[in-house]
Amino acid sequence: MQEHLLTSRLTPALRQELNSLAFRVSLPGGSTVFQEGNEANGIFILRKGRAKVAMNSELGRTVILYLAAPGELLGLSSVISGTPRQVSAVTVEPCDLDLVRRDDFLEFLNNHETQFRAALDELAQQHSCILNAIRRLSLAPSLLANLARFLLGLNCPEDKPQTDKVHLKHTQEEIAQQLGTTRESITRTLAKLRKERIIEQRGRVLTIRNRSLLEHIASARVDEAALKLA
Repeated sequence: MQEHLLTSRLTPALRQELNSLAFRVSLPGGSTVFQEGNEANGIFILRKGRAKVAMNSELGRTVILYLAAPGELLGLSSVISGTPRQVSAVTVEPCDLDLVRRDDFLEFLNNHETQFRAALDELAQQHSCILNAIRRLSLAPSLLANLARFLLGLNCPEDKPQTDKVHLKHTQEEIAQQLGTTRESITRTLAKLRKERIIEQRGRVLTIRNRSLLEHIASARVDEAALKLA
């Protein structure tokens, strides 16, 4: 999510007003911000660090819906609807967050029509991310194609030129959680891509050696069995 609609549209006066309602919370990496099923007692504004927004199955399996970046509102849907949390939020690295109680946040939105509209826009954007996650998890033709799409999308910020060298910020477990599979499956599939010299990986640095072939795999226009990648 490149743009955080509510926080980016605040005037200095509104920013000061919202800050006056907030309590700063600092959490180490791997901390639970809130958990699925909990009461939505407030909104969290992510100020520093990254957090993963995820859902958990009854069997204990975790699926990451998207990664939240600074400026994003965590728990917006449940705060507006007044329903229990439908997702969980967990810090990926040390994070600073501002907690605004639900009643205070709703009053802030009710008093400022433009911010209410911005909150709805951001809510729609978050739901779009979740729909993309469902599409990624349910409609990919294979794990290999899904992983190829994931790797191609890692280094595509709009404000920077695309390169073939990526510094991985995700662990294999986090990649597996985003693609709805297991860490072992990700390890095997990455090994196959390295063996065919489609990618090269040294520590956290991943280099795409054959972008054209990786793009064909991602679009499912290539015979994986013929490549000995299936």
